[in-house]
Amino acid sequence: MLYTIENEQLKISVNTAGGELFSVFSKKNKVEYLWQGDPKYWSGRAYNLFPFIGRMYEKKYTFGGKTYPSRPHGLARYFEFRMEECSQTRIVMLLTENKETLQEYPFRFEYRVFFTLDGNTLTVRQEVTNTDDKTLYCAFGGHPGINIPFDGGNFEDYYLEFSETTDARRQLLTDTISFMADKTVPYPLKDGTKIPLRHDLFDYDAVILENTSGCVSLKSTATKRSVTMHYEDFKFIGFWHALKVDAPYVCLEPWSALPAIDGKVVELETKPHMTKVPAGTKAEATFTLEINE
Repeated sequence: MLYTIENEQLKISVNTAGGELFSVFSKKNKVEYLWQGDPKYWSGRAYNLFPFIGRMYEKKYTFGGKTYPSRPHGLARYFEFRMEECSQTRIVMLLTENKETLQEYPFRFEYRVFFTLDGNTLTVRQEVTNTDDKTLYCAFGGHPGINIPFDGGNFEDYYLEFSETTDARRQLLTDTISFMADKTVPYPLKDGTKIPLRHDLFDYDAVILENTSGCVSLKSTATKRSVTMHYEDFKFIGFWHALKVDAPYVCLEPWSALPAIDGKVVELETKPHMTKVPAGTKAEATFTLEINE
């Protein structure tokens, strides 16, 4: 079921299926900014990534000496959420453990996604409350696809621009795709801040960067409009569209952790970058999308 809120500038919709953002619509210019899930390229729109990012090697991991199956990008995208709040400015979606989740993720939890509108900005906050009696291990991430073009020009007229120069590094993937090589290399940025977009940039899966500015904008030489993401709570940022096609979108993906290293079945307790949430406590991570027109 879809729930919708709006203000003078934006109208957003959120689906209880996956608690997924379903629309980011500019009322001023009658433009849909969020990718609308054309299955020719990618049927998703803006997955919530929890409690894992990407894939586990051999589709499994271990915890407490037991082995559990794992699906790509965790659990949230596969389950129906409950709408906990729908006010004038905010939608809150809630997922709690159930018999099926416990087969894949052996923790009791309350996972909420807060969608808040303020002017031209959508804030997405992910929060987990550990209702178990043991420490919970998780990761947070977003996956919103942004339509390209959103105002004239071609795909190649668009580029990503970080808010400041950094010594950005790329997390390498192996030739099998989707798994980490456990190696980083410097990632050169045009003029110190920019990534010009072209379709073959994603022929071998996502571009995954760390040591960035925590803020990136999707811009174009053909328009003054732009989309800006702030993701200071996340160590990594990924950019992706479907492999080896001319997909008319790009996903901006803030990640708190990484997929599994190729060839290694993950032991959850020792997996790098995981968020550790003691029993009875909470953890959260927030990103924002600004629609600049």
